[in-house]
Amino acid sequence: MYSQTTNRRRSIIVIAAIIIGITATAYYRGQTQGLVNRSQEFLLAIVTPVQKGVNAAIDPFRGAGEYTSSHSRLVSDNRWLRADNKKLKLRVGRLKKYEKENGRLRVLAGFRRKTLFKTRGAHVVSRSSSSWRSQTTLDIGSNSGVKKGMPVITDKGLVGKTVSVLKNAALVQLINDRHSGIAVEVKRTGEIAVVEGAIDGSLKLRFLADDAIARTGDKIVTSGRGGLYPRGLLVGEIKTITKSAYAIERAISVKSAARLSQLSEVLVVTST
Repeated sequence: MYSQTTNRRRSIIVIAAIIIGITATAYYRGQTQGLVNRSQEFLLAIVTPVQKGVNAAIDPFRGAGEYTSSHSRLVSDNRWLRADNKKLKLRVGRLKKYEKENGRLRVLAGFRRKTLFKTRGAHVVSRSSSSWRSQTTLDIGSNSGVKKGMPVITDKGLVGKTVSVLKNAALVQLINDRHSGIAVEVKRTGEIAVVEGAIDGSLKLRFLADDAIARTGDKIVTSGRGGLYPRGLLVGEIKTITKSAYAIERAISVKSAARLSQLSEVLVVTST
């Protein structure tokens, strides 16, 4: 059906073109002779409706061509805008990331200036956490003066200690590692105890005297005993205290001061 209609339109256009050509020739000759005779008037009367018909036949194709061209431009422009928008979003994302990092570094630098310890800044490059180990890797090592057994901190509190050191990397055992044990004291009372990592990655306060008064919210700091951690480093605060009739000691959970699951930049204490 579409093919027949198209052929019919083409035939009409061809016939009309021939008639228009003949008419135009006759009309031109009459004009050059300064005459507008009846034959010209007759031909004009015939040509006018034919021209209208030809225009009517051609217009849909013109419109379709214009629509196709316009649609192609819109599709192309839309594709370009989408790609450009994606690039802009990526740039904004990177800028926000750099802004947050700069903010953290400024805070850490301010803390570093206030602390009495000598420290080296480092970036966390990887994290390993399981029911047996909770460790992280830093991007500095012995070439930067880092040694095994050095405390690692942030402006919030204690993170852990270095347990393995290479030239340009160091492995850190976090304080919530199951094999970690830190000599601490309750800051408010001076009562001594030990903070250990639990299998679920939480912190537990152990070996606190039965008659020692402990409260939710009490700050827990390093006691300095054992010589590994200097005294006064904030470890966290008491989160919950429960006592079971069948338990040997109170179950005391501690909330870490440092955000152990969101570490990005840290300080290695190289000298106290």
